Amino acid sequence: MGTVAGLVAAIVLLSLAPGFAGQAPAARPGAAGVYVPPRTPDGQPDMQGMWLPGGEGLPMERASIVAPAPAAGGDGAPAPAGGGRGGGGRGGAGPRPTMIVDPPDGKVPFQPWALARRAEIIDNQDKFEFVDPRVRCLPAGVPRVNLPIVFNTYQILQTPGHVVFLYEWSHLYRDIPLDGRPHVDPKIRLWMGDPRGHWEGNTLVVDSTNFTDKTHLLGNGAPPVGVPAGALTGGQGVFHSEALHVVERFTMANANTIAYEATLEDPKVFTRPFKIAWNAFQRAPKDHQLYEYACFEGDHDTVRRMTGVDIDPSLNVGGR
Repeated sequence: MGTVAGLVAAIVLLSLAPGFAGQAPAARPGAAGVYVPPRTPDGQPDMQGMWLPGGEGLPMERASIVAPAPAAGGDGAPAPAGGGRGGGGRGGAGPRPTMIVDPPDGKVPFQPWALARRAEIIDNQDKFEFVDPRVRCLPAGVPRVNLPIVFNTYQILQTPGHVVFLYEWSHLYRDIPLDGRPHVDPKIRLWMGDPRGHWEGNTLVVDSTNFTDKTHLLGNGAPPVGVPAGALTGGQGVFHSEALHVVERFTMANANTIAYEATLEDPKVFTRPFKIAWNAFQRAPKDHQLYEYACFEGDHDTVRRMTGVDIDPSLNVGGR
């Protein structure tokens, strides 16, 4: 309860602080072309405020094959060209920049068995055990929680010794201590991992371990219907083991943009570490706020996927 109480206290105190509502504070001049963010009272680079997703439409990965357009998108709607929001669709003609920047081919470096396992996941979306964890309203995990999901909003709070991320998506939060404490016992496994942070100049570096193996790393939901794994550009089905280790870097590119990169390592699943990077956070309007999030209320899509039957509209159950 102490962590929760401290988080609540931090929110109350920070909500009273000047400039808290998403307005960019004034920055100090720096070297030519280098943004130097203002500082919090305890000397941290100030990232506080409300933020919206950046990078919408940028594919997460490069497809290995090109597939015909599917009949419907992952949510039952017509599949958008080029992958739609968050790059959720299929491979297109010609190379495009991807969120995966290393390896240079933009592809997830799966071990052979893991590549086959991913294909099995994608090909069996009508079976409950293969359904994307987020479609089942489970926590997104890291780095997935930072992806450009259309309904996500982020709030960053800072107190002496801590940086706190609040996510509208599933009401998730991350309390990142900066005091150098060790990670929790390896036997403890967490959906969002166990984060430890420190500052390298104006960059917040977050080292996360102790993950459960029940989340997916990328993707914004169920894959488009009828698209094989090799044709995906949206990162669906990218699973991992409990050996996952994630190092994230958050850098204020300017007063209204946070550049993000994450290096993902899992020697049980991938042949090598790989890196994703994009301008992930764009400052929200001054009056923006977090809203209540109801993940499964009225969600007919999972029922449709599992049974092939639409819910009877006469039941008067709202939703999509």
